[in-house]
Amino acid sequence: MLALILRDLLLYFRNYSGVIFSLMGAMISFVLYLVFLKNSIQANWKAVPGSGILLDQWLIGGTLAITGITTTLAGLTQIVADRESQVRQDLLQTDIGNTKLTVSYLAGASLIGLLMQAIMFVIMFGYFHVEDGLNVTGEQVGLLTAIMLLNAALSTAINAIVINFVKHMSSLSSLSAVVGTGAGFLVGGLIPIGTLPDFAQKLIKMTPGSYIASLNRQVLMNDKLADTFDGHLSMQHHFEKLLGVRIDWDGLLTRQETLNIVVVALVVATVLAIVPQLISGRQRRKLMA
Repeated sequence: MLALILRDLLLYFRNYSGVIFSLMGAMISFVLYLVFLKNSIQANWKAVPGSGILLDQWLIGGTLAITGITTTLAGLTQIVADRESQVRQDLLQTDIGNTKLTVSYLAGASLIGLLMQAIMFVIMFGYFHVEDGLNVTGEQVGLLTAIMLLNAALSTAINAIVINFVKHMSSLSSLSAVVGTGAGFLVGGLIPIGTLPDFAQKLIKMTPGSYIASLNRQVLMNDKLADTFDGHLSMQHHFEKLLGVRIDWDGLLTRQETLNIVVVALVVATVLAIVPQLISGRQRRKLMA
């Protein structure tokens, strides 16, 4: 199975154009923020000291969530490619089995998502460190790494559910374009959630990636928020609600509550991604018996 995971990694990273396109959604979010959004959003928070750093941290949290979604989808394209070229059938003729083959696809895509999030974090942190003096602590890096791993696994599982219904690479290309374009809005990574219409806010709250973005932002922003608002909790909570630092469900969710939602979503998505493959493998064994 390790050989299959390594195969998926090599096929992904050897396709340089595919790697770049899988990061397109995250890069668009990053560039749009720098060119258009930062000044307009910051204009609404001129009275808040250090708002520039807070918004940089906000952007990093959302962009990491986007990166996990788009790169894991790109990593899972090998499932469709193998299915379309009949390579999957050849692999199933070996002693690997349907379950191990499926797990290898998911593990490979998760590793891709983790690595690409780390790369995007280094790019964004490097820029904001030079431009705005942004710094992060070792504890923040450790917590962000854990969230990156959660994001990679969750995004892989959700994308795998969708890919089960995709039969051809041409269809997958269209899907990737839609996901890459829409991911920034669905996780609240481009526009502060509090400025959107009620329907759009509810749609974002139904997207698991928005909770990943919230966790990232809480890790990055909590200390800065406490210093900035200096005990003015009502103002701080308004800021957190408006920018999606914490998701509002009849009250702002705590970090633990947000993490619980992510873990439940991960378990459900993983079951939905793997169980159909287990059933398919069992049916195939019965036919061959």
